[in-house]
Amino acid sequence: MSESWDYVIVGAGHNGLSAGCTLGEQGRSVLLVDQLPHVGGLSASLPWVPEAPGHLLSVGAMDDMLMAQTPLTEELGLRSHGYDPVPLEAPYGWMDEDGETLLLFHRFDRALEEIRRFSPRDARTYEDIRPVLDLIMDVVDRLVPQHPSATSRLDWAKILMKMAPDRKTRALLTKMLTLNVFEMISETFESDAVRGLWGYWTSMIGPADAEGTGVYLMAYHAVHRKRGVLRPRGGMSGLMRAFASKIASHGGEIRLNSRVRRITVEGARATGVELEDGTRIRAREGVLANCAPQIALGRLLEPGVLDRNTRNLVDMIPANSVNTAAFKIDVAVGGPVTYPKAEARRHDDVDIRKTTFMTGTLEDHMAQLKALKRGEPVEPPPVYMAVLSAADPTIAPEGQDVLYLHSNVPVDLPGGWESQKDTYTQSIVKSAERFLDGLDAEIGRVVHSPQDFEDYFGTPRGCYFHVDMTPMRLGANRPARGLGRYTTPVEGLYLAGAGSHPGGTVNGWCGRNAAREAMKHEVAR
Repeated sequence: MSESWDYVIVGAGHNGLSAGCTLGEQGRSVLLVDQLPHVGGLSASLPWVPEAPGHLLSVGAMDDMLMAQTPLTEELGLRSHGYDPVPLEAPYGWMDEDGETLLLFHRFDRALEEIRRFSPRDARTYEDIRPVLDLIMDVVDRLVPQHPSATSRLDWAKILMKMAPDRKTRALLTKMLTLNVFEMISETFESDAVRGLWGYWTSMIGPADAEGTGVYLMAYHAVHRKRGVLRPRGGMSGLMRAFASKIASHGGEIRLNSRVRRITVEGARATGVELEDGTRIRAREGVLANCAPQIALGRLLEPGVLDRNTRNLVDMIPANSVNTAAFKIDVAVGGPVTYPKAEARRHDDVDIRKTTFMTGTLEDHMAQLKALKRGEPVEPPPVYMAVLSAADPTIAPEGQDVLYLHSNVPVDLPGGWESQKDTYTQSIVKSAERFLDGLDAEIGRVVHSPQDFEDYFGTPRGCYFHVDMTPMRLGANRPARGLGRYTTPVEGLYLAGAGSHPGGTVNGWCGRNAAREAMKHEVAR
């Protein structure tokens, strides 16, 4: 072994960085290794277009919704390391081809006013179900920072009694735990605006037709709570740099362009990593894998390390299992991107360029899901559009913009992605141009298909969250039964990425919780 650290962390995405901070502040020596040339993984904002070095594009994450509901950044003191979040007044919204818009404001009363314009009944319904959504979010806020085993059966009984004090509440919870989220949206709201907005967002969380995903009706509720949705100044890399600075302040090191060939195991214990260039690095206490569990417990382990049953568990971990994945187009624009029809219809002082818009009706999203399962496109595809530089001008030169486009596409295509990537790109851009203007000033773009995400970022089947966010793949069952408490069958090897509790989105707790668990099992101290 050429060098030795207390811990080696595989992957310098936000969970790996959070784990590194957690270990470093407890006096452990930490080395993070990552195959990419930048920190942050899919949570990074970078000058992807060589002709536009002043435009920072966010290929993956763009907002902090869940982390903002927790004390993580305060506990780590990230503001003192440069973290500077921008609050969003109306983070998300829906738009139709006529330019009609529904904005989901941080202020709940103002959100109700918006919804009331489309349906007084939907506004009353949203207000009526708010207490239940708050109770669910209270539970989420409590569980996210904890080890999944920290809540006992008695605790759960008390939580359920609190959550269901009356028949109406119990009936709503039963529906949410029984129906899939598209069914839940359909039975709850009546207007195309509200149904379409909820339909798009929940289609990105996980398999929208899986039973029990009705609980994702609460997906937007963090918008109205505490600090709402935050966007780090300088793009998501502003947050990543703060993590990295915190690690450096404790003597930790991040080594980029360092692809791990295998996790070394001696006597059934993880002892370090071997890089592709042959460098061997010893981990005295443990290895934390911020990569997908399918990789950490798959190609990074030598054959025979895991028993047959565990290998089967890993092989069956679902990732974009309904054949739906993200297709991303990020554009550096030499002028402003606007929504001319929508701006003409609004009669208030809200800068709608700061809102992320989603399109399509609930029925559009249902039809798209069915088509994607068959490996087929829909025309025109619903799109997700964000002019990121409107809320954070630091990521583009003055008077210019950064545009984030997303659409759902099939994971697997007849003939593969290489021959059809351009076709999908043109279709998505054409769909977006029904709503926005300004792409005639495009400087350049970067496009990622599901295959690109897997090849470059190591996301299985292009799955941002590594493991599908279904109700049965959360908590102690994430990523699989028997593998959901950060520990693995290999002593000293811990799962610290989005495939562990509490799961995907930018939250940092997968890494922080895994680091805390690792320190409980130390042997060298």
